Amino acid sequence: MTGQMCCPADAMLDLPAGDLSVSLARRAARLGTKMSFAELEEELREQHDVRVTDSTLDRLLNRVGSVAQRDRQQLLDRLASLPVGRARQEAVAVKLPAPRRMYVSCDGITYRTRYREADPEHRGEKRVVYQEMKVGTVFWQDAQERWHKQVVSGRENPARFGLSLWALAVECGMLECPEVVFISDGGGWCGTVAQTYFQDALRILDWYHLVEHIWAAGRKLYALDEGAGKRWVQTCVDHLHERSGIGLLRHLEHCRAVRSAASAAEKEALDELLGYLRPRLAITDYVDYRAKGLVIGSGMMESTCKQVVEHRLKGNGMQWSESGALAMAGLVSHRLNGSWAAFWQSRPMQRAA
Repeated sequence: MTGQMCCPADAMLDLPAGDLSVSLARRAARLGTKMSFAELEEELREQHDVRVTDSTLDRLLNRVGSVAQRDRQQLLDRLASLPVGRARQEAVAVKLPAPRRMYVSCDGITYRTRYREADPEHRGEKRVVYQEMKVGTVFWQDAQERWHKQVVSGRENPARFGLSLWALAVECGMLECPEVVFISDGGGWCGTVAQTYFQDALRILDWYHLVEHIWAAGRKLYALDEGAGKRWVQTCVDHLHERSGIGLLRHLEHCRAVRSAASAAEKEALDELLGYLRPRLAITDYVDYRAKGLVIGSGMMESTCKQVVEHRLKGNGMQWSESGALAMAGLVSHRLNGSWAAFWQSRPMQRAA
């Protein structure tokens, strides 16, 4: 006796190893992208009279989610090995007809990990490590003005994640789309993605992100007078709305010139805002964007971050390993993209064995 279990019938029927049938695993995994393992355990017991421990569910979602991540990484490896241009474009399967106008966006959102590191502020103590999940989305309106979107997530460097977002956009018909718009905040890595993979797209700096910077400056300028700070911010926003970024820039330069007697902190607040706006001026023509009916805010991107990460990875007390967070985000993306059935037809449980 070897002490090992042998299941020849399972092998003949191509059944996956593990505690759950494929049918139950598929249902449990889908529900697991929407609720905690403890909630899922209770839901399976109530709906299906099946008792599955949270540790079993954790293993299940890690296994199948890791297959989803492996699939994505293999695609990226194949694309990265090809030269930029026709060869790389032809390696991506176009899955959707090109819309009249396509938006592409990306952002990052942090989540709590199970890892700890030395706390520099408290000697001998450790603090929780937070990681950033990169999230990208491609969204558009159809002929009936209904919104659609596809999403992708990952922890790669900006160049590799940008390739993943580019591939998603190509799948959605970007190469045949007459108008592509890349909208994001002013973060450095988002700019890298835009400049590397979406050079021909119209770039827009997210309106609300710029307004947040205006508010930050206003709080510093009028730390002792909240009412005056609000009025100053509103004046800046009015200039931005009526005359785009160039109008705001001229207003801020005037404010800086007339505050020769201002404190060092006040000058620094204005200089920081000017330093943020000047290199991004070309992507702040909001008057023109609105005239063309373009989206200028990040609402779709923010909702995507919530759906992919916040709703499932940021619950009370949740802590994630690197592989676990990626596995869960990959499964959530399949659900949101409507590719859940196709993914399960690829036999992820068997491929994970």
